[in-house]
Amino acid sequence: MTHSSQQHREEFPIWMVDFPRLETGVTAATSVCAAILIASLLLCGRNALHSEEVNGRDNAAENVSAPPVLVVPLVKSKETQKLQGIATVLNSDGLLQLDADIRSATVAENFSRGQLERFKASTMLSKQTVESAIRQQGIDASALRLVITRLQQTWGDKAPFLNAESRQALITDIAGGSRAILRLDFSDTANENPQNVRVMPLRGGQETKVDAMWAAPSGNLAMPGVSYFGLINAGPGLRAGDRARVIADNPDSPAGVVIPSAAIIVYAGKSWCYVKTGPERYERREVSLDAPVKEGFLVNSDFEAGTRVVIKGASILLAREATPGSLDDDDDAGGGDTQPSAGLSKKPGAPSPVAQNHTAPPADPD
Repeated sequence: MTHSSQQHREEFPIWMVDFPRLETGVTAATSVCAAILIASLLLCGRNALHSEEVNGRDNAAENVSAPPVLVVPLVKSKETQKLQGIATVLNSDGLLQLDADIRSATVAENFSRGQLERFKASTMLSKQTVESAIRQQGIDASALRLVITRLQQTWGDKAPFLNAESRQALITDIAGGSRAILRLDFSDTANENPQNVRVMPLRGGQETKVDAMWAAPSGNLAMPGVSYFGLINAGPGLRAGDRARVIADNPDSPAGVVIPSAAIIVYAGKSWCYVKTGPERYERREVSLDAPVKEGFLVNSDFEAGTRVVIKGASILLAREATPGSLDDDDDAGGGDTQPSAGLSKKPGAPSPVAQNHTAPPADPD
């Protein structure tokens, strides 16, 4: 073989060598073995890449697990039901008139009583004059009691301004525009006085707390329910003749527990939640949504404080209840209280998910 042939073999890969032009059989055999070895290495590398891809898919499949079932204990409700009504800022003219009548009757009664005492102490007056003084003192005392009774009947016997000094201070504040008297009408009734009462102008604005409130002696024909009087600091939208919205806490709010919104699942036209009844045991119970609160729904039956309800994975439990035997084990993802969702049960009388989910095919018109 010439020098040019050797240079040609060195410049190209082994699999590009022109084998028929090799000079000896040994050299040809060696070249064939080298080509086979290189082809084997290439095939092994390709198989290795395929194996890594398959293993990657297997590992990804192993890492995918169903969401864990998370349960939390129920606690007693701290929510209070709200009472809503209408507040009317009253004109103080009636109170001013009653106060004037009381002051006049008080002056008259004091004068007649003093006169009667002087007449009795005198020996120069006739018996008829003394009897007339006694009669006049009784009339003036009755007139005073009458206007005081009118004050109590109009504003209630628990009004904070029945005392003359308190009434004069209030009238001064009302005349100065710093205080106002309200009539509060609630459509809902309560056994005790509403608590945390606030009023807000109908056109909107900041809430104003009612700092004194007492039962009104008469109701409101326009809004059957319960009525109260109250005192507030006057402000924009809360002047005489204005109307406002009143909000209060109901002291008779029913006791119960709050079912978190995350625990509610809707199925077959009803609302349910899953309750953990034992290790790896869950029960589906119906939940009433009649009393929504800030964090969920208030219920006062069938659930007690400490009952553990599922707030994550309830839909999976429902699916497994519908198809028993499928996916019986969950992987514990850590964190929270997680349990495998095996051992499903439901309260007697609850609809079967399988029966409810079944849909019959449409009838063949032919």
